Amino acid sequence: MIKKCWHIIIPIAILIGFLGYKLALNAAIDEISTEQLAKLMNKQNEDYFFVDVREPFEFKEGHIDGMINIPLSTLDNNTDLIPKDHTIVLICRSGNRSLQAANALKDLGYQNLVNVKGGMLSWKGEVIK
Repeated sequence: MIKKCWHIIIPIAILIGFLGYKLALNAAIDEISTEQLAKLMNKQNEDYFFVDVREPFEFKEGHIDGMINIPLSTLDNNTDLIPKDHTIVLICRSGNRSLQAANALKDLGYQNLVNVKGGMLSWKGEVIK
């Protein structure tokens, strides 16, 4: 029976493996909503470091006050700007690049990482241009 169904079993096994890999990859990265981000930024807590990983032209079009712009494309060369003893909160346009950045930082030994779900597309607060 397995020989007859191999063309179905193999794609399902690949899909399950991929989903398991994605879940394991993101296991140590917390996610918050933009509403939670707004509350967090209002607290003026020095234990947090806020990073916008969009490209400079995107950042200039509108960013959240208090965010530091370190584009994902230059992250590897700028980790000296990101303190390891803080919780790093990352945002981008939609939440995908910031999750990539969080995974890259995790690989470099950063432990307290938070991704903002929905990114700037979900942000309802004020932006600086």
